Amino acid sequence: MSSISMKILVPADINVPSHIKKVGIANRSLPDKENKWWNIAEGFITGESIFADREGSENTLKGLANQLNNSPRFTAVIIEGIDLRGSGTRLFPEPLNGEKIDELCKRFDVDALILLETFDSDIRFKQGQRTVEKKDKEGRKYNEIEYLADIGINVRSGWRIYDFQNKTIVDENVFTDEKGWNGTGRTPQAALNALPSKRRAINDAGFFSGTMYGRRISPGWTNVSRSYFKKGTAEFKVAKRFVKTNNWDGAGQIWENYINNNDPKVGGRATYNMAVLNEVKGDLNKALEWANKSYQDFGLRKAKSYIETLKRRISDEQRLDKQMN
Repeated sequence: MSSISMKILVPADINVPSHIKKVGIANRSLPDKENKWWNIAEGFITGESIFADREGSENTLKGLANQLNNSPRFTAVIIEGIDLRGSGTRLFPEPLNGEKIDELCKRFDVDALILLETFDSDIRFKQGQRTVEKKDKEGRKYNEIEYLADIGINVRSGWRIYDFQNKTIVDENVFTDEKGWNGTGRTPQAALNALPSKRRAINDAGFFSGTMYGRRISPGWTNVSRSYFKKGTAEFKVAKRFVKTNNWDGAGQIWENYINNNDPKVGGRATYNMAVLNEVKGDLNKALEWANKSYQDFGLRKAKSYIETLKRRISDEQRLDKQMN
């Protein structure tokens, strides 16, 4: 079989009201005066860079904005120049009142506010060594010690979406994720040098955390792979060349000649390929009809799993219709 890759739009995990199209993203995770001393003390105690979480939280906003603006669902702007303070801890502050929501949404001309209400990061760091077998120029084997180092950043970000029109909180969610890096070298220092700095690691993990929350609330593009049969008859090879040049109509004309073939192997493959063709063209219901024919009429086992894939896509399309209004 051969495979092709295509980009599809997948639905968000939750449905955001359709009237929300432009959103303002802001940081409310910074501590107020009462909690600021603890934030600084924690930096000394844990060995983290002072104010590293501040930078990390700002990168979390950038990750979210990037994800939302790459989706056809939202337009997102990062709101700067305002002072919204939270607890500076993992605890959510009290929700913004309606008056403040009105003020900010009107001021920045947005339909909703997405606030990073909490942000916290934990650093895990380990070192070690192992013996690896190598060969010299003459092919003789010898053992060498290789030094290892790895750093893991656990980021916990808490979000709220404030709906300007309905004066409600659309979503309140805490997203936790860990991102890690590994380094190796001939010396312990060389292994350490292969790792990003703690500050950069927190920033990268924060950006990734924002991206993940964006996937929760907005449809996004993803790449999927599909396989099709390149063998069946001599003409299937010609159809493969058509597919490689994105001439699906040409390939389809060849496969259609064999959809009722007496050889179940050829007929099953031709109808299966017609299902893939229709999915590529965006006609999921027609694709499902061809996949069912491939399995029911010719007993092609691979078509059975493809039928389930298409059913999930059809269900996702229905969710997308609601989310995209």
